[in-house]
Amino acid sequence: MDIRDLIRQFGFGDDDTDEIMQDPQIQSMIAQPELQQALENPQIASLFGKVGGMLAQGGIMPDDVDSLLSDADAMGGLETLLGGGEYDEIDLDEAAAAYQPAAEDAADRKFADALKSWIAQTVQEIPARDVCMLEIGFHAAFDETDQVRYEIWLAYNTEETRRKNRERFGTEVWNWINWTDGQFRLLPDEPFAAWRQSQGYDEDNDGDEMIARIYDLAAVAVTELHSAQFTEQIFGKKIPFIIEDFEYSPQTAVRAVKVNGAELFDKQFFADCGFADDDGEDTESSTRSAE
Repeated sequence: MDIRDLIRQFGFGDDDTDEIMQDPQIQSMIAQPELQQALENPQIASLFGKVGGMLAQGGIMPDDVDSLLSDADAMGGLETLLGGGEYDEIDLDEAAAAYQPAAEDAADRKFADALKSWIAQTVQEIPARDVCMLEIGFHAAFDETDQVRYEIWLAYNTEETRRKNRERFGTEVWNWINWTDGQFRLLPDEPFAAWRQSQGYDEDNDGDEMIARIYDLAAVAVTELHSAQFTEQIFGKKIPFIIEDFEYSPQTAVRAVKVNGAELFDKQFFADCGFADDDGEDTESSTRSAE
């Protein structure tokens, strides 16, 4: 399957497809051999065709998601379809011990303090009192004039939503897409833009490095909040923070364990990050790479 044909399946015309293909992030993604391999898989093509048909008929409904996941499971699971399974193992405890996020200069420290203040204020403004999970993530979005906008956001889940997800999915749901509020509040752009400028980041070319540093400094901020027992004072217990977008990786788990402690997470979370259970002893990664 050609990537242009895939984009057209999602309802884009030729002009829009040409514009999408010129995006640097899309070009970088297309260059990945894993994507090329996946697009050559006829089963993947079949799934994308089904998604395109759903979109043409008015959008993807919750039942459609279940149907797509069922189809993927029947084909051996998404990991198999996308070429997963041949991974190097890493020890989570060792990786967490080696991970030492820190503010490296005055600009980093100023931004970490801004993140810390924003997180504290935002969490206190959450209307629910049965909060059980928090997440800090980053992504690039586009406004109504097609200008890129860089966003750092905070999401949260509650015990009520957790219970409903367990009833629906039969397991814990760690991905914020199914949480109570996926993007409760955005960080004001002023401190974020000032930090980007001070570090000389060109987001088009330094995206991966910049995102890793954002998450490192968020880890610094959350660690300091936990040291002050911040969530215990508000909710009566320690609430775990995940620091990552929804595409979890081993480094998501490394950050989570380092910042919060492993005891606040279950096997499903580590599985979502690409780790296989090792009889309850050491958790080892079965994924290609960490950031």
